[in-house]
Amino acid sequence: MELYQVKYFLALCETLNFARAADRCHVSQPSLTRAVQKLEQELGGLLIRRERRSTHLTELGKLMRPMLEEVCGQLERTKSHAQRHVSGGRQTLKLGFLPSIGPLRLAPVLARFSRENPGVELRLSEATLPVLSDLLFSGELDAAVIAYAKRVDKHLRYFPLYTERLVCAAPWGHPFERFEAVRLSDLRDQAFLWRSNCENADLLLETCRQQGFELRIVYRSAREDWIQAMVAAGCGVTIIPEFSQSGSELVTKPLIDPNLVRELSLVTVAGRPHGKPVAWILRALRTCNWSRSEVPKLRSPRPKSAESNSRAVKRSRQ
Repeated sequence: MELYQVKYFLALCETLNFARAADRCHVSQPSLTRAVQKLEQELGGLLIRRERRSTHLTELGKLMRPMLEEVCGQLERTKSHAQRHVSGGRQTLKLGFLPSIGPLRLAPVLARFSRENPGVELRLSEATLPVLSDLLFSGELDAAVIAYAKRVDKHLRYFPLYTERLVCAAPWGHPFERFEAVRLSDLRDQAFLWRSNCENADLLLETCRQQGFELRIVYRSAREDWIQAMVAAGCGVTIIPEFSQSGSELVTKPLIDPNLVRELSLVTVAGRPHGKPVAWILRALRTCNWSRSEVPKLRSPRPKSAESNSRAVKRSRQ
């Protein structure tokens, strides 16, 4: 029995779809199928039954799944112990984040964690939700901070942290600067910069269509910093989470009609014992008073050029 066969089978248990399991394991579908068939030969029976409308585990597959999950879990724990021994006992906390999650609220908590736990090295990784899930299940991450997901994965444990609004970001001197809030309908005919990794993308598009318009997208990028830099340069407007603003070059206004809010959670693999670093960061995050904002204020006075632009806009309307 080879370890890769076990991992491919467990991925298939999660997805019940050969194509998605192969994609998760970064192999071709025929390679994954052959590996599962070899595992079935070694175990003496079918593990999964593939039918036209339904792919499901056999009784043998259901029996073997928790045992094989324990095998993988034990291997990851063995690797972790070996790594700590080789590194002289220094512990590591590996945290993952969605690209859209800004550091403003989390950085002070992580800094305090590092001060109180000088023997723990923090390793931060950024990836999309499917990749974060794969890294969690494979043991490459200890925990991850994610935003609301449409479907809750029963194999993960969710620890709610805080909520944040979605806001409209525009360059200084833009007409939105004078608004108290921006209605979604105000985005009609605006040059819009699209954040490719936005987990609320489908909701945003559907809500715009319900209000009778399509966003006029002029720029797309998976890089949050590039999107914000292009907005600041005057290319258009975008919608970002309120704590994701990375500088004072933008003016942000609450988005209303409707109000869009997301909840952030720390997630770990269900049933997997927490090591000390994970337990410490869980305690630090869950006991943090999120209602008391400690976020640095980014809205500094407008640059002179922006003030000049704003005066020019006003004069043109007189």
